[in-house]
Amino acid sequence: MSVRVRFQVRLPAGTPPGQVFLTGTPRAWSDDPRGWTFDAGDRLDADFPPGTLASLKVRLLRHDGTVTEEGDPWGGRAPAHKLVIQGDHMQADRTVTLTVAGWQDGRGGAGRPMTAAPPREEWTLAAPWGEQRVRLWWPAGTRATDLPRLLLHDGQNVFDEGPTFAGQSWHAADAAQAAADTGRPCLLVGLSVNEERSRRYLPFAVHLNGHRPGADEYLNWIARTLMPALDRRFGTVGAGRTALAGSSFGGHVTLYGGLRDPGRYGTLGVFSPSLWPADHALPRWVAARADPAARVWLDAGDHEGDTLTDSARSVQDVRQLGEALHGRVREVHFSVGAGHWHDETAWKERFPAFLAWWLGGLPG
Repeated sequence: MSVRVRFQVRLPAGTPPGQVFLTGTPRAWSDDPRGWTFDAGDRLDADFPPGTLASLKVRLLRHDGTVTEEGDPWGGRAPAHKLVIQGDHMQADRTVTLTVAGWQDGRGGAGRPMTAAPPREEWTLAAPWGEQRVRLWWPAGTRATDLPRLLLHDGQNVFDEGPTFAGQSWHAADAAQAAADTGRPCLLVGLSVNEERSRRYLPFAVHLNGHRPGADEYLNWIARTLMPALDRRFGTVGAGRTALAGSSFGGHVTLYGGLRDPGRYGTLGVFSPSLWPADHALPRWVAARADPAARVWLDAGDHEGDTLTDSARSVQDVRQLGEALHGRVREVHFSVGAGHWHDETAWKERFPAFLAWWLGGLPG
């Protein structure tokens, strides 16, 4: 059994001539338009197995052979279109309209309006890999010293949308300002990353990092360079009031870093951790580690796989990881984001609950 979907595409004015086609997770993001090209009426019929969770993008094969992907109105990346194929009679022979806002044109989203609060201060610190960008925020009207601090991986994605991957961010400063307005201020420290993300965040040798893992180097830099710099600027707050957090590979390195150095971080925020690298090496590594003083936030979305079945299995993997941590850390919080995909939109939605949980559990 399969479900037929008719796609209707709406293209922006000025779209260059060429073949407009559809790609995405069901096609392993192929640039080959064959079988997936929209017809002269901007229509495309495609069949999907029931239970498919598809992230989709429209691309354009130009006459010169180059391929351009849809983007936002400012020439930057755009979020993927999301499609859920339930497989019941209400889903059969459905029509989906895909609106293309623009094409990626090298501007990289320059001029995109800002809807999220930016950092208050930015540093550039020396690091073994060159220079490390550090983005800092603290609440308006609050002394920045002696605040509990949260170190966030993928710092390019946590504040304003300008430097983000696809124009979506965690709106972290907005959520933290709301927490401060209830009497729970904190300092946010975003650590940006570049194309070496897989090397920086994965501690195991895999093809994604060229079998040259750099997570230990990154974590050592946090401990030996970043933390002293923060202490000099904002005062020393101690491990119990210091948290480390990230999503996907950032969740991976958060859990690894916290259990590698027990006693360094009081709280670990592990959002949608990618557990699959190196044949699920992280859960096996975690099984022999403990930090009796640490609190661990674990979560996952229930739409993070290529199918509903895969997603349920991923949620169960994270749940079992939390069960394995019980008794070896001070506290484990586990939650599932209903209808949440593996993206910044989902992490933005779950971040305020994490902040409330973290700040509400601080000593004193």
